[in-house]
Amino acid sequence: MSFLTLQNISKRYGQVAAVEDFNLSVEKGEFVSFLGPSGCGKTTTLQMIAGFEEPTTGTIHIDGSDMTHVAPNARDIGIVFQSYALFPHMTVTENVGFGLEMRGINKPERDQRVTETLELVRLAEFADRYPKALSGGQRQRVALARAIVIKPQLLLLDEPLSALDAKIRESMQVELRNIQHTVGVTTILVTHDQAEAMAMSDRIAVMNMGRMAQLGEPFEIYENPGDSFTSNFLGTTNLFPGKVIAVNGDEVSVDCSGTEVRVQGKSQTGAELSVAIRPEKIGLVEPGSGFFDARVRTRIFLGTSWAYQMDSDLGAFNVTLQNTGHLVAGEGEMVGISWQADAVRLLGAG
Repeated sequence: MSFLTLQNISKRYGQVAAVEDFNLSVEKGEFVSFLGPSGCGKTTTLQMIAGFEEPTTGTIHIDGSDMTHVAPNARDIGIVFQSYALFPHMTVTENVGFGLEMRGINKPERDQRVTETLELVRLAEFADRYPKALSGGQRQRVALARAIVIKPQLLLLDEPLSALDAKIRESMQVELRNIQHTVGVTTILVTHDQAEAMAMSDRIAVMNMGRMAQLGEPFEIYENPGDSFTSNFLGTTNLFPGKVIAVNGDEVSVDCSGTEVRVQGKSQTGAELSVAIRPEKIGLVEPGSGFFDARVRTRIFLGTSWAYQMDSDLGAFNVTLQNTGHLVAGEGEMVGISWQADAVRLLGAG
């Protein structure tokens, strides 16, 4: 039996469905992210797991027990909020130990667990400081320590890194994931950041308009998105609308704005769909030697890579090339466009 099970969960506010027919099973110790744009239902789903919202329909089971109508404080859950919600008048030690004190844990055990947890999150030397004397990343670690010191059976993270700047956020992704591995607590993360979800998760539940669009391991979803929404949201992709003009076994020929694109896949003649390819899967070759030619509209240097925007008969599209230390093509130049046969995907409207 899975550790956390959401079965046919829905949440409606009048005639508006915030979450609709959501099903998910999470194994003990697993790290799962709810990924999607604002308003897709990911935070509402998290709040139902926490007990802050009650499902309109469906059931929630944690470790075999029905928690659908159980109060939040009886669910044995640790939560880290976007705002951290630290007590400004308490030191780091007092903030982290507050939950233990409320649970009646005696002082010797409380002190030991707080000390161990502060060492785990690398904040032992800041034990006597107040939140105002800490950086954003340090405050985030205090909030995490406060959540895990109670040894919850489930950890919920509600956009915990969104208030941090980009460089600190990247380092905290690795640190938080390492802490989760060490503690072994089952974790649910809510985020709108696809890079964050891919870096930290065992599996990702991509959400759209209150429903799960796709569930799977980060690599699998990125490489094989089920629809155009998932392909676009989980990274950058180029979508070329087209119509299937021929099917030859496992090869499909698609007419994209007058240009024939051949794709490995299954479809039917006459089907309207999109051809999708990631920018980093595209190569530049000599004009006339690729599948079609394109003109470089813009070229931007990003350090480790070059970002190109191209114009072609198929329309505008993006290309990302690894920086090899050599210039490839400049703005205004014509180039040929090439890719490996298995780099292209056929997608529905999504």
